[in-house]
Amino acid sequence: MIRETFDVAVLGSGFAGSLTAVLLHLQGKRVVLLERGSHPRFSLGESSTPLSNLSLEEIAREYGLDWLAPLAEYGTWKKAYPDLVCGLKRGFTFVKQTPDVPYRAEPDHAGELLVEASPDDARSDTHWLRADFDHFLVGKAIEAGVVYLDRVALHIDPMIRPWRLTGLREAEPVEITARFLVDATGPAGALAQALGIDCTPHGMWTNTRTVFNHFSGLRRWEEVLELHGGRPDEHPYRCDDAAVHHVLEEGWMWQLRFENGVTSAGILYEAGRAGASNWDETLARYPGLVEQFRDARPILPWVTTGRIQRRAKTTAGPDWAMLAPAAYSLDALYSTGNAHALCTVERLLRLVRSGWADGSEYDAALQREIEFLDRLVHGTYRAMRNFGLLAHFSMYYFAGAIAAEERRRAGGAGADEEFMSSHIPAFREAVFRAHQIVAAPEVPEVAAFGARVAADIAPWNTTGLCDPKKRNLYAYG
Repeated sequence: MIRETFDVAVLGSGFAGSLTAVLLHLQGKRVVLLERGSHPRFSLGESSTPLSNLSLEEIAREYGLDWLAPLAEYGTWKKAYPDLVCGLKRGFTFVKQTPDVPYRAEPDHAGELLVEASPDDARSDTHWLRADFDHFLVGKAIEAGVVYLDRVALHIDPMIRPWRLTGLREAEPVEITARFLVDATGPAGALAQALGIDCTPHGMWTNTRTVFNHFSGLRRWEEVLELHGGRPDEHPYRCDDAAVHHVLEEGWMWQLRFENGVTSAGILYEAGRAGASNWDETLARYPGLVEQFRDARPILPWVTTGRIQRRAKTTAGPDWAMLAPAAYSLDALYSTGNAHALCTVERLLRLVRSGWADGSEYDAALQREIEFLDRLVHGTYRAMRNFGLLAHFSMYYFAGAIAAEERRRAGGAGADEEFMSSHIPAFREAVFRAHQIVAAPEVPEVAAFGARVAADIAPWNTTGLCDPKKRNLYAYG
């Protein structure tokens, strides 16, 4: 029988759970990392952003983790870990696709939006092949001295303190006692289930479902683009080396390329949209995507979901906390998931170090961030009714992200900093007002809305966003 007592039990060994376990161990806690399955295993959440990288850099500096720092940039990742699969991510690419019409590029790039996130490949973001990335971090947790138990099915007794977790590891009985629980189980929501916490998407505007797979042999979009009158030579970076968003009548398709020849691709369907309802029928409606996928082959079992949004009504208590992936699910639209997960890792560690109280401070900040991100994402979906409107509304995301990055690099991100600049009242209010406009039944006049966005983000716009002379092509800096 396995029977042990710990200061902290971390439930779930994805990258956020494993990293949290390492950091708590380095704070002097006795930590156990518990996993129902085993590694390597498939997981979504495959794209980093500059905010993800800045979190990794800061954590590495603060805790002296020399092995972690290289993962914050593409160049250092490739040098330090050439066998750990990743993908080059230079920015965000959006492409307008028109159903049942042969693809034809617009010469002024009116059907494209590219926003560069790094000055060169070496300092670029990455796509994380989560099966490999998560497995790597579990290994580092074990090396650090964290007790790791996988293949455990445990029952959490919500009435007993310290926490008592009982069950089996294969056929062997397990009894874990812990003073504090961290839920990093993602959609499994282990703590929410145990505590009976409502996780329906109460108050959430975004309503999407998804179908996805990994593919081999997917042609680069820039090849199709050039064949149909596009000018990829005018792009600030190679358009496929990015989080690629093909904007559809039904919603949008993501494409994330890894360097082992595999591409993650999926479609997010917004509820109530016209169009097709499954992968094959949707793909067939867009001739340009048909060309791109001509030789592509799915290599994993297909995953089809119902509505993906969920939100825990409470995310922390006096002796427990949920990291962002366990607290809520939103949408992959702006690749915010990994960065927000790391944001909550940092916040949790800071509050534990300073003396965790009742969890209310942690919960309040996370709930405010969820509300902000939900309006940002839902507003973007509503703006997809017109690509020009989408190009304008998305500037709220880029302005908020870049401002947060600049504060962090300058050492100006204080204890009150919340994710994506959402703690700044004027910025938050601007996003909420713009969301009301695009969520209304009437499509706003595009030029007037663009002028509004430019005025709204002006106090934080240090990189020339909303400049019509850039023709939707935004180079770094």
